[in-house]
Amino acid sequence: MCPGYYSIRHILFFIGCIVFNGSLAQKKFDTTQVGILDSVVVTAFRIQVKGQTIPASIAQISRKTLTQEVNGTLLPAFNLVAGVRMEQRSEGSYRLAIRGSSLRSPFGVRNVKVYWNDVPFSDPTGNTYLNIIPFALINGIDIIKGPVGAAYGLGTGGAVLLQSNFDTDSAMHTNATIQLRAGSFGYFGQDLRVTLQQKNVQQTFFVSNEKIDGWRDQSGSTKKNITWLGTLTKNKHKIKAMLLFTDLMYQTPGGLTLAQMQQNPRSARKATTTLPSAVTQQTTVFNKTWLGSIHHNFQLTKNIDWQNFMVGANTNFKNPFITNYEIRHEKNASFGSHLMMRFQKPVGDIKIVIGGEWQVQDADINNYGNKRGVRDTLQFADQITTKQGFLFANASIRLQQKWQIELGISDAYMGYRYSRNTNLLEMAGSKSNQGLLAPRIGISYTVAKNTNTYLQISKGFSPPTLAEIRPSDGLFYKNLLPEYGWNFEIGLKGTAIHGKLRYELSAYHFGVKDAIVRQNNNAGVEYFVNAGSTRQAGAEFQLDYVARFSKTHQLQIQAGYAYQPYRFVQYKQAGVVFNGNALTGNAKHQVASSITYDYKKTASIFVRLQSLSRVPLTDANDVYAGSYQLIQSGISINHLRVRYFLSVDNLLNKSYSLGNDINAAGRRYYNPSSPRGYMAGISIKMAKYRR
Repeated sequence: MCPGYYSIRHILFFIGCIVFNGSLAQKKFDTTQVGILDSVVVTAFRIQVKGQTIPASIAQISRKTLTQEVNGTLLPAFNLVAGVRMEQRSEGSYRLAIRGSSLRSPFGVRNVKVYWNDVPFSDPTGNTYLNIIPFALINGIDIIKGPVGAAYGLGTGGAVLLQSNFDTDSAMHTNATIQLRAGSFGYFGQDLRVTLQQKNVQQTFFVSNEKIDGWRDQSGSTKKNITWLGTLTKNKHKIKAMLLFTDLMYQTPGGLTLAQMQQNPRSARKATTTLPSAVTQQTTVFNKTWLGSIHHNFQLTKNIDWQNFMVGANTNFKNPFITNYEIRHEKNASFGSHLMMRFQKPVGDIKIVIGGEWQVQDADINNYGNKRGVRDTLQFADQITTKQGFLFANASIRLQQKWQIELGISDAYMGYRYSRNTNLLEMAGSKSNQGLLAPRIGISYTVAKNTNTYLQISKGFSPPTLAEIRPSDGLFYKNLLPEYGWNFEIGLKGTAIHGKLRYELSAYHFGVKDAIVRQNNNAGVEYFVNAGSTRQAGAEFQLDYVARFSKTHQLQIQAGYAYQPYRFVQYKQAGVVFNGNALTGNAKHQVASSITYDYKKTASIFVRLQSLSRVPLTDANDVYAGSYQLIQSGISINHLRVRYFLSVDNLLNKSYSLGNDINAAGRRYYNPSSPRGYMAGISIKMAKYRR
């Protein structure tokens, strides 16, 4: 378990916050105007257009949804989106899948490109440490589903665009927000945000500290973060900069067999006749990351913008595991340049963007023996350099206010060079994938005033990541091939009832060749293989409705459904044929719904339901995780400038798992999630206004 905090300090802090409330200026929280749904404008495939007209499946997670905290993570918000699935095997250990893209993901994010404030957050190898971002800073998320290579490079799952926008109240000069959260299983979080606004400069300083003991043994987590965000706007220039430091620790309890889970779901992975337990080996992930970025937008003319960015990151990663103790030092650099052009011609509005990105990582990876959580004898010492880059061009044409035609293409490269310092007789090796062309065409047509139908055809590539070329077994798998495939998609989007109802329906067929899947050896150490081909065809439906009664009451309903009957088409391992089997780790049916009631701007109550059908845990489909229904609820009250909130997770106290281990050795598939839990918090905003 994680070290405890002194409860007296918590109580004094709460009392101090409540007393301090009386000295605040008598001005209430400023919240979003209500009554109709906001007009959705997204920047997808580098081009800003109305969400209803873009020929692609796009989802937005609003600031309001993100403030409905349940467990201090982004997980509940992501899981409201049809076709998107965020999993949690233990505190701090997340998986993110878009349309089944987690087939190859033991943890973290694979096959999905993540950007934060318009710069790449995914590293050059395709891995994303999503858990180091301070979630409280995220106030908007755009999700693009399906292959996005035509604009964002390598990745067939999709793209996630995270935003941490500043306050835009022109009357506000300086403001500070203090938030304190406490909850079940030893959870405690505190953060401080200070925003300074001057004429052309805006800065935000953010400091946070979170910890949780965890429900299971060996499942605690701590996270400390310091982030600075700044913008400078002058004449035709806008510069955005970020600096982040995160010190993250989360323990990894490991999977259980069915019998072990039924006997004691709180236990960590047990010892066997040949391997010690997770508690004995103190299995933990330590991640200390520095990240800095600068993004410059220069308005060359009224209709032409030139954007450039640089990102640098340094990660020190340690992972005492059951069978070894891994230490990684990763140094990342990213560069990009885009030219964005807008023209109004007699034929219609034309938008064009051309550019490229380049990323490089140098990684030192050392594996040692693990002696009860202490580093032991050196086993391997490797140096790996990864380079990734792509050039792209995208165009959008709006014709006669009815047709929207989008064309795009990219040419990508990814290569590795590795050497093993512990074996001088072993020659250095290299692997490269180049000429990875990813075209895209999309057509949208306005069939009625508020209704659009669209067609999209796109191709995507996803080379193996560093964690797959060189997994924790210490071997190099240079014969792994990039997975690739064509996606065919049709859809219908629209609004109704005077802007109160928004809906989207889509159907797609994505055929993946050389799909990369996760396997485990007898010791439980993972490795990866190409699985032949898969058929990932499905359908999604998303609905948002808002109703306002008089001037005091508002009801908002969100509902989403994903149908994902994914199958292996050709897949053979160790002489066993799995053709026609359901895709491992993927649920066929996924339902999510939410109801939010708002009273004026002072009170809000929400209830969420997530339902998942059973999930195959092996390629042979002989073991399934059971279906479950998860209900979450919460209430928040705004009084002057203080916000109080209380939420309940797993309201019905169901036994379930948010993330299982697929194809696990020793049949240790199950990572039980916690029972009913509570979280309460208080947020105080102080501000100085211009006269």
